[in-house]
Amino acid sequence: MKRRVAAAVLVLAALGLHLGVALPSRRERDQAREGFARAREQRERLRAEAVRLERRAAAGRAPAGEAAAARALRLSLLRAIEGLPLGGVRVGAESGRGSAVAARGKLVAEGRQADLLRAAGRLADPSSGVRLERVSLVEARGGDVRLEIDAISVRGET
Repeated sequence: MKRRVAAAVLVLAALGLHLGVALPSRRERDQAREGFARAREQRERLRAEAVRLERRAAAGRAPAGEAAAARALRLSLLRAIEGLPLGGVRVGAESGRGSAVAARGKLVAEGRQADLLRAAGRLADPSSGVRLERVSLVEARGGDVRLEIDAISVRGET
């Protein structure tokens, strides 16, 4: 009889400990995890927004000076193809010489269509600082595709 009472007391103590300590601790842990996940999502959202705003601020404003504007356009064209397996690449840029267009440039490259479209997409993004005048995909030798892009950069307001 004493053993049964002792066992019942131990079971009740374990149940009380579980209900009084373990369950509230689990709820608190789950709430902390959810809060951490929300904070992480918000941090990533804010970081992406900051990058987008920085790119937007830099986009569309060509550097002062004709040579600097042509150089910046050439760098934007090169950045668009960076890391892509393309061949037959030709990049050129020249200043706009006193017009609203700061510089004019041309990009020609050959490769797989997916890679060429990725490069065109990079240039079409507003953060590139480049405006596309003409984009052309034509069949090249050996089953490859050739991309031809005419682009401009616009003088920024000073």
